[in-house]
Amino acid sequence: MPAWKNITLDIPHEDLDKISESISIINRILAISIIDKLSEKQSEWYEDNDKNRNHNGSDYYIKLLVPGLTNVDKLINEIIKITNLSKIELVSEEIFEDRDWIKHSRNQFKEIKISNQIRIIPPWIIDNDFKGKTVIIDPGSGFGTGSHPTTQLCIKWIESHLSENESVLDYGCGSGILSIVAKSFGSGYTLGIDNDHQAIENAERNKNINSSKIELMHVDNYNHKKTFDIVIANILSNTIISLKDRLISSLRPNGKLILSGILNNQSSEIINHFYPDINLSIAEESEDWVLLYGDI
Repeated sequence: MPAWKNITLDIPHEDLDKISESISIINRILAISIIDKLSEKQSEWYEDNDKNRNHNGSDYYIKLLVPGLTNVDKLINEIIKITNLSKIELVSEEIFEDRDWIKHSRNQFKEIKISNQIRIIPPWIIDNDFKGKTVIIDPGSGFGTGSHPTTQLCIKWIESHLSENESVLDYGCGSGILSIVAKSFGSGYTLGIDNDHQAIENAERNKNINSSKIELMHVDNYNHKKTFDIVIANILSNTIISLKDRLISSLRPNGKLILSGILNNQSSEIINHFYPDINLSIAEESEDWVLLYGDI
């Protein structure tokens, strides 16, 4: 059974860097690269910190690394919905096995230093000189490695604002990274839930790597009557809107709601949608992304 596949897409006349930013929040997309159409040689993998990108879809393809069982048609439709594009053409679909992924991932994923207090590393990095907290995320599991600006916004918020023993619900936990980070900073009962069984399996793997005392479960098994001091949802804006009542009802009195995965130009819609049940505001920004905060 194929473990991974590269999907190459043709999106003429569009800014592929902005599209890369918009779709990098999708859980199933493990990595994004941009390919020169003329040479058919892969350019550098998409890096959030590269400020000099200028890749137009007339000259470049966009390539997505996804799990082997990904439904390509559904993924393309999801991208169209997020980006408001009218059409995306599938150029090719390349399947490869686990042994190829190991070599690929080691070249792609490196240390991500969030602050002097915390960093994210893949399992093969051995460096004990860092004085802060280290969270290990296996990029072979995908679903969130710490590289995306919204993940980093959430980690920085946890670092600065989480009080010891506060309970945390990580709604749409993906790789489990935010749950693991919260527990490393002293959270109380911490639960990560997701609607993707593969994501839960991956999160369990990262939980075990870090010997983290978090709990993980599929959303279908979750008791929605539970309440928490902090609820975090770093997911797509449309999903956040649809989950409004569920997210708010998961908060204890004086609970804190943290929302990310949101582009700056989407923030007003979400703020208005949640008002007056909860008064959200932009707490942090990074590039075109924001973190919204509110309490009840």
